[in-house]
Amino acid sequence: MYTLNTGLTSAKKTELARALTDAAPEIVGTNLALKAQIHPLTMEHGLSLPVSAPPISQANLTILQHQDSGCIQFAFPVQSGQPVPQLTPQTPDFAFGFIRPRQLADGVDPGGMLRWNVKAALNVLKDSVTLKVVEAIEAHAKPEGLISIADGYQKLATPEQLAQAQNRRVLLFVHGIFSSTEGAFNDLSGNGATTMAQLLGHYDKRVFGYDHWTVAKTPQQNAIDLLNAIPSGANWDVDIVCHSRGGLVVRSLLSVLEAGAQPVTKELQEIATLRQGRIRSVGTAIFVAAANQGSQLADPDDIRNFLNVAAMLASGSAGMALDVVIGLAKFVVSAGFALPSVEALATGSQLIADLNAGGTLLKAELSYFAHADFDYGKSTLKNVGVFLDKYLMKVDNDLVVPYDGLAMPEFAPLDNHWLNFGTPSAKQGTVWHTEFFGQEQTQTFLRNCLL
Repeated sequence: MYTLNTGLTSAKKTELARALTDAAPEIVGTNLALKAQIHPLTMEHGLSLPVSAPPISQANLTILQHQDSGCIQFAFPVQSGQPVPQLTPQTPDFAFGFIRPRQLADGVDPGGMLRWNVKAALNVLKDSVTLKVVEAIEAHAKPEGLISIADGYQKLATPEQLAQAQNRRVLLFVHGIFSSTEGAFNDLSGNGATTMAQLLGHYDKRVFGYDHWTVAKTPQQNAIDLLNAIPSGANWDVDIVCHSRGGLVVRSLLSVLEAGAQPVTKELQEIATLRQGRIRSVGTAIFVAAANQGSQLADPDDIRNFLNVAAMLASGSAGMALDVVIGLAKFVVSAGFALPSVEALATGSQLIADLNAGGTLLKAELSYFAHADFDYGKSTLKNVGVFLDKYLMKVDNDLVVPYDGLAMPEFAPLDNHWLNFGTPSAKQGTVWHTEFFGQEQTQTFLRNCLL
């Protein structure tokens, strides 16, 4: 559940401290006060950075923190709009001479904007943040591999546990971006919930989560690694629960190539080969807030919005790792806002096009879907200090995934296989992208589908 109220939790403070330690060589200023500024040309209310210290003029990424809630947000040079020369007479092109409010203010009230401080200003050099660096950041959060949920969320499954599942029905959980098995699905066992315990009993403890890196690797790479983690000859009959980007991992995992098909995403051919002898059949599959058709926020022009939405959610939810979000922000600045793992999540990506054109092991009568139509204005998120433009996504959405984004062209989902939190004509403000599994309706839905 989202826990951000009056400051970051101890776990989130640890994640933030870890990210700042990783970024230490790039930091050119810390704990800087902002001041309200009205742009003399556009008359926008915005913010400006102090420029008395020369290194600040080199900053190309700022990590901002709300004084009350602790919420983290980013500002990028492209958000600066037209420069304000009188603010920076020696460096008139200084990118942060004026920061547009966008997602960095409590509405348009200049007083509200001043509730933000610059936690750190960074100068991220071009090509300095490599995929190896991103892998190291993700490794902080979790190792990759199959987790035996019967032993909690921290231990990788032993060879004996995997062997005991041979030729048996198995339940597999696949998490989403910036997350982990624990972060995504712990609500099924926390705060007195018994859903996970019931699932463990029903599957005789053959319940696994796949912890994987979601920034350093693409969904199809995740699917390959998942198959390699399943013993050869396991012949699992799998039921699956997935969330967010995990939907693309699962679709890749279960993709079927038509005879003679030549997908641009060549990994799909490797997946089809690796799956033989590891996954024998697919039963029930439940897609919760799954990005089966990607997200507009991952499109190249909206990646900055995506990072700020992710930072807001990661500031208060165990379901996303704040240091991984900050690591991605550094990477996209370093790499010119291009990253294969994020590009695969964009609407119209080549991976999605190849999946839409192929077949699947999924069956309509055994596939279920949960989504939300979220209204920020009706939610408690207003209290964390972030101002989200209501046109952040121009379609109905849950803050990350479009309301209609769960659709799969391989088959038409059955009408009674949906769990809806709000509709386009009746939006709601309680359930957003990271808040599904703590809802009793979701847990009842899972039990009804799986037990």
